[in-house]
Amino acid sequence: MDKLKSALPYLAGAILLMALSVLFLRDEQPVISVSAEHLFWVGPLNVTNSLFTSWVVIVIILVFVGVGLRNMSEQPSGLQNALEFLYEGLYNLTENVAGPEHVKRFFAIPATIFIYVLVSNWFALFPGFPLLGVGLCTEAHHAEETAHAEDSHADEGHAEEASGSMWTTCAPGEHVVPLFRSPSADLNNTLSLALVTQVMSWTFGIMVLGFAGYFSKFFVTKKMISGATIGERFLGVIDFLVGLLELLSEFVKIVAYTFRLFGNIFAGEVTVMILTFFVPLILTLPMLGFEIFVGFIQAFVFFILSVAFYTLAVASHGDEAH
Repeated sequence: MDKLKSALPYLAGAILLMALSVLFLRDEQPVISVSAEHLFWVGPLNVTNSLFTSWVVIVIILVFVGVGLRNMSEQPSGLQNALEFLYEGLYNLTENVAGPEHVKRFFAIPATIFIYVLVSNWFALFPGFPLLGVGLCTEAHHAEETAHAEDSHADEGHAEEASGSMWTTCAPGEHVVPLFRSPSADLNNTLSLALVTQVMSWTFGIMVLGFAGYFSKFFVTKKMISGATIGERFLGVIDFLVGLLELLSEFVKIVAYTFRLFGNIFAGEVTVMILTFFVPLILTLPMLGFEIFVGFIQAFVFFILSVAFYTLAVASHGDEAH
């Protein structure tokens, strides 16, 4: 409980900063892009705003951990206390799901992804940068956008009213590409996390059960081939088909991981942007609070599903019920 109390000021401070941004700033009319938007090139690497944000998120996590653990004490306080509360909570939850024999093997990857996804989701809710129009000006890619931008800047005396923001500095025919976009709102990022999670599930299964033992869960042929009666062989065929469905589900999990996280975070970002443009105070604050909750839930769901699937992956065929 003491560790929870020490973590609350940091959460309250983050919420206060987000609330002040919404109270005193108003977004310009948003340009919605499903794909991450290009910022600049680093050699052959196309750096998008979601990739750039992921780098910033990693730096933030490293700084918080470095500062919190710089002067470790046996009686922790402050940031160290909050970090230990987070670590112990995730570790105990992993142990409850996976059991003490697998907790050390399973803990690191889901916990790391949880922290990364959580910080990514919450970082995207700081509306200060997009509300201020901080980003790179780029030409509108569609004729409709260009026409709208030209109409907005046709009358200089009404430019601010047309754009909805006094901070817009882009020329006519251009729009702001925000520097920051939640990595979770980029399919490339969520697909990468899904692939890492699922590949590690297969790896853990093979490590514990062996190659033959792991894949025997999906190719169940014993009863179908050596059944003493027609009934047993018929049941063996059913077991074989169920095993193939389970093999298919291993790949379906990748799709589910990818689109569950992407869909929820992208939809939340779009909703907050639109509400901030039309009604920056009345509806945005409640929606912002809801998105804080959604951001945590999505990170937690990714974590708990990873641990659960890892646990199922190391269970032998005899331990599973079809």
